[in-house]
Amino acid sequence: MRSYVWLALGLGLFSGSAMASNMGFGVTLYGGQNSSQDLHTSQKALVELADKNHFGISFDRYLDKKRYGFFYSMVETEFEDSPIYKVDMEYLMFQSAIDVDITDNLDSYIGAQIGVNKVTPNFEEPDHFFAAGFYGGLKYDLGAGFSALTEIRWLASSIKNSSKISCNGSDEDVCAWHFDGDVLNQFQLNVGLTYRF
Repeated sequence: MRSYVWLALGLGLFSGSAMASNMGFGVTLYGGQNSSQDLHTSQKALVELADKNHFGISFDRYLDKKRYGFFYSMVETEFEDSPIYKVDMEYLMFQSAIDVDITDNLDSYIGAQIGVNKVTPNFEEPDHFFAAGFYGGLKYDLGAGFSALTEIRWLASSIKNSSKISCNGSDEDVCAWHFDGDVLNQFQLNVGLTYRF
């Protein structure tokens, strides 16, 4: 059922006819710093994830001062106190934003996002969690279809895997990443480059 929903969203989003000068498509490359809030496992242990660099890409359709599209982000992090425990996170989000003019070349924007966070520890099977959040920033028109941006994103993932994995305290690896229900808050400080066409 989910695949049909995504297909319908994609077809509705990217179908259309000719584009006016203030419409079109855009591809953005992102890079920056990813910071994570602490988590508590089902055994009440504290999990602190290291702050790491990340990269991302988005593909958006522009409609006047609005845009809609998909955002992908990848970060490779680890436990602060046990670097042998690695955790990769991949976000795939549907996003939308509204642009607000500041000057002829400078815009601000604010948006929302919803999607999934694929979490892959190096000591446990990968899992997918619901994710949502908000973002906002500034972008500067460089000309020739290019613009530079800086933004901050808040990404919140609902972490719950007790239905799939049983933690009885005997398996250190499983219990190190076992949650009855917690929210992983992550913040991304990004710089990026957009090309519109």
